[in-house]
Amino acid sequence: MTKLILVRPGYTDWSKAGRIQGQLDIPLNIEGKRQIRSIVACLANLRGIKEISAIYTSKLSRSFETAAEVGRIFKLKPNKLSELNELNQGLWQGLLEKEIEKRYKKLYNIWKSNPVSTAPPKGESLKDAYDRVVSASQKIADRHRGRAVCIIAHEIVLTLIKCHYKNLDIAKMWEHVPKNATLEVLDVKK
Repeated sequence: MTKLILVRPGYTDWSKAGRIQGQLDIPLNIEGKRQIRSIVACLANLRGIKEISAIYTSKLSRSFETAAEVGRIFKLKPNKLSELNELNQGLWQGLLEKEIEKRYKKLYNIWKSNPVSTAPPKGESLKDAYDRVVSASQKIADRHRGRAVCIIAHEIVLTLIKCHYKNLDIAKMWEHVPKNATLEVLDVKK
Protein backbone atom coordinates (compact mmCIF):
# COMPACT_ATOMS: atom_id res chain seq x y z
CA MET A 1 0.00 0.00 0.00
CA THR A 2 1.26 3.46 -0.92
CA LYS A 3 0.99 6.24 1.61
CA LEU A 4 0.46 9.78 0.37
CA ILE A 5 1.39 12.29 3.04
CA LEU A 6 -0.46 15.49 2.20
CA VAL A 7 1.09 18.63 3.69
CA ARG A 8 -0.36 22.12 3.50
CA PRO A 9 2.23 24.90 3.96
CA GLY A 10 2.08 27.44 6.75
CA TYR A 11 0.79 30.98 6.64
CA THR A 12 1.60 33.76 4.24
CA ASP A 13 0.66 37.36 4.91
CA TRP A 14 -2.16 36.93 2.41
CA SER A 15 -3.60 33.73 3.88
CA LYS A 16 -3.51 35.32 7.32
CA ALA A 17 -5.45 38.34 5.99
CA GLY A 18 -8.01 36.26 4.06
CA ARG A 19 -6.67 37.32 0.65
CA ILE A 20 -7.04 34.83 -2.22
CA GLN A 21 -3.65 33.65 -3.44
CA GLY A 22 -4.56 31.11 -6.09
CA GLN A 23 -1.58 30.75 -8.42
CA LEU A 24 0.06 34.00 -7.37
CA ASP A 25 3.46 33.31 -5.85
CA ILE A 26 3.22 34.56 -2.27
CA PRO A 27 6.02 33.46 0.12
CA LEU A 28 5.60 32.17 3.65
CA ASN A 29 5.61 34.83 6.35
CA ILE A 30 7.64 34.57 9.58
CA GLU A 31 4.91 32.51 11.27
CA GLY A 32 4.70 30.22 8.23
CA LYS A 33 8.45 29.62 8.37
CA ARG A 34 8.17 28.72 12.05
CA GLN A 35 5.31 26.34 11.24
CA ILE A 36 7.63 24.38 8.96
CA ARG A 37 9.48 23.14 12.07
CA SER A 38 6.32 21.64 13.53
CA ILE A 39 5.49 20.01 10.19
CA VAL A 40 8.96 18.44 10.05
CA ALA A 41 8.60 17.20 13.65
CA CYS A 42 5.22 15.64 12.83
CA LEU A 43 6.66 13.95 9.74
CA ALA A 44 9.58 12.55 11.73
CA ASN A 45 7.18 11.00 14.24
CA LEU A 46 4.55 9.48 11.94
CA ARG A 47 3.56 6.01 13.07
CA GLY A 48 3.98 3.23 10.58
CA ILE A 49 6.21 5.24 8.26
CA LYS A 50 9.89 4.42 8.45
CA GLU A 51 11.01 6.65 5.60
CA ILE A 52 9.71 9.01 2.98
CA SER A 53 10.84 7.95 -0.49
CA ALA A 54 10.12 11.23 -2.31
CA ILE A 55 8.78 14.75 -1.93
CA TYR A 56 6.60 16.45 -4.52
CA THR A 57 5.64 20.10 -4.39
CA SER A 58 3.97 22.76 -6.45
CA LYS A 59 6.18 25.37 -8.09
CA LEU A 60 4.82 28.13 -5.84
CA SER A 61 7.30 29.38 -3.24
CA ARG A 62 5.08 28.87 -0.18
CA SER A 63 4.89 25.19 -1.01
CA PHE A 64 8.47 24.82 -2.24
CA GLU A 65 9.94 26.52 0.87
CA THR A 66 8.18 23.92 3.00
CA ALA A 67 9.29 21.09 0.72
CA ALA A 68 12.91 22.29 0.74
CA GLU A 69 13.04 22.19 4.53
CA VAL A 70 11.38 18.77 4.68
CA GLY A 71 13.83 17.61 2.02
CA ARG A 72 16.80 18.94 3.97
CA ILE A 73 15.78 16.98 7.06
CA PHE A 74 15.00 13.77 5.14
CA LYS A 75 17.90 14.19 2.67
CA LEU A 76 15.63 14.33 -0.37
CA LYS A 77 15.45 16.80 -3.24
CA PRO A 78 11.85 18.01 -3.75
CA ASN A 79 10.33 17.47 -7.18
CA LYS A 80 8.48 20.56 -8.47
CA LEU A 81 5.31 19.87 -10.45
CA SER A 82 3.17 22.63 -11.96
CA GLU A 83 0.25 20.15 -11.82
CA LEU A 84 0.30 20.63 -8.04
CA ASN A 85 -0.05 24.43 -8.28
CA GLU A 86 -3.13 25.84 -6.64
CA LEU A 87 -6.36 26.39 -8.58
CA ASN A 88 -6.15 29.47 -10.78
CA GLN A 89 -8.78 31.72 -9.23
CA GLY A 90 -8.67 34.27 -12.02
CA LEU A 91 -9.97 37.73 -11.12
CA TRP A 92 -10.36 36.72 -7.46
CA GLN A 93 -6.61 36.34 -6.97
CA GLY A 94 -5.28 39.17 -4.83
CA LEU A 95 -8.71 40.13 -3.46
CA LEU A 96 -9.84 39.73 0.12
CA GLU A 97 -12.58 37.14 0.54
CA LYS A 98 -14.83 39.93 1.86
CA GLU A 99 -14.27 41.90 -1.36
CA ILE A 100 -15.20 38.87 -3.47
CA GLU A 101 -18.37 38.32 -1.42
CA LYS A 102 -19.35 41.93 -2.14
CA ARG A 103 -18.35 42.26 -5.82
CA TYR A 104 -19.35 38.77 -6.95
CA LYS A 105 -22.09 37.98 -4.44
CA LYS A 106 -24.19 35.57 -6.53
CA LEU A 107 -21.23 33.78 -8.12
CA TYR A 108 -19.37 33.57 -4.81
CA ASN A 109 -22.43 32.04 -3.08
CA ILE A 110 -22.63 29.39 -5.80
CA TRP A 111 -18.85 28.79 -5.47
CA LYS A 112 -19.25 28.19 -1.74
CA SER A 113 -22.40 26.05 -2.00
CA ASN A 114 -21.63 24.04 -5.17
CA PRO A 115 -18.12 24.75 -6.47
CA VAL A 116 -18.39 22.14 -9.23
CA SER A 117 -21.08 24.16 -11.01
CA THR A 118 -19.05 27.37 -11.46
CA ALA A 119 -15.56 28.85 -11.57
CA PRO A 120 -13.96 32.11 -10.51
CA PRO A 121 -14.17 34.67 -13.36
CA LYS A 122 -11.32 34.03 -15.84
CA GLY A 123 -10.19 31.21 -13.54
CA GLU A 124 -9.88 27.45 -13.72
CA SER A 125 -12.88 25.19 -13.26
CA LEU A 126 -12.85 22.74 -10.39
CA LYS A 127 -13.29 19.89 -12.90
CA ASP A 128 -10.16 20.95 -14.80
CA ALA A 129 -8.20 21.30 -11.57
CA TYR A 130 -9.50 17.92 -10.36
CA ASP A 131 -8.37 16.18 -13.57
CA ARG A 132 -4.93 17.82 -13.42
CA VAL A 133 -4.36 17.12 -9.73
CA VAL A 134 -5.71 13.57 -9.62
CA SER A 135 -3.68 12.60 -12.70
CA ALA A 136 -0.50 13.94 -11.06
CA SER A 137 -1.20 12.27 -7.70
CA GLN A 138 -1.98 8.95 -9.39
CA LYS A 139 1.31 9.06 -11.32
CA ILE A 140 3.12 9.79 -8.05
CA ALA A 141 1.37 6.91 -6.27
CA ASP A 142 2.12 4.52 -9.16
CA ARG A 143 5.78 5.58 -9.31
CA HIS A 144 6.25 4.97 -5.56
CA ARG A 145 4.01 1.95 -5.09
CA GLY A 146 4.27 0.47 -1.59
CA ARG A 147 6.21 3.43 -0.18
CA ALA A 148 5.48 6.72 1.56
CA VAL A 149 5.54 9.93 -0.49
CA CYS A 150 5.07 13.50 0.66
CA ILE A 151 2.97 15.90 -1.43
CA ILE A 152 3.26 19.52 -0.34
CA ALA A 153 0.62 21.67 -1.99
CA HIS A 154 -2.31 23.99 -1.42
CA GLU A 155 -5.81 24.24 0.02
CA ILE A 156 -7.87 23.23 -3.01
CA VAL A 157 -5.26 20.89 -4.53
CA LEU A 158 -4.95 18.83 -1.33
CA THR A 159 -8.71 18.83 -0.85
CA LEU A 160 -9.24 17.44 -4.35
CA ILE A 161 -6.65 14.70 -3.77
CA LYS A 162 -8.29 13.84 -0.46
CA CYS A 163 -11.78 13.76 -2.03
CA HIS A 164 -10.54 11.47 -4.80
CA TYR A 165 -8.85 8.87 -2.60
CA LYS A 166 -11.50 8.91 0.12
CA ASN A 167 -14.39 8.88 -2.39
CA LEU A 168 -15.77 12.16 -1.07
CA ASP A 169 -18.09 14.38 -3.10
CA ILE A 170 -16.08 17.31 -4.49
CA ALA A 171 -19.28 19.38 -4.47
CA LYS A 172 -18.85 19.30 -0.67
CA MET A 173 -15.12 19.93 -0.74
CA TRP A 174 -15.29 22.90 1.65
CA GLU A 175 -16.08 20.40 4.44
CA HIS A 176 -12.71 18.68 3.89
CA VAL A 177 -10.21 21.53 3.55
CA PRO A 178 -6.99 21.03 5.54
CA LYS A 179 -5.81 23.86 7.76
CA ASN A 180 -2.51 25.61 7.13
CA ALA A 181 0.57 23.78 8.46
CA THR A 182 -1.14 20.42 8.80
CA LEU A 183 -0.62 16.98 7.33
CA GLU A 184 -2.74 13.95 6.62
CA VAL A 185 -1.79 10.43 5.52
CA LEU A 186 -3.86 8.71 2.84
CA ASP A 187 -3.57 5.00 2.08
CA VAL A 188 -3.67 4.33 -1.65
CA LYS A 189 -4.41 0.76 -2.68
CA LYS A 190 -3.44 -0.54 -6.11
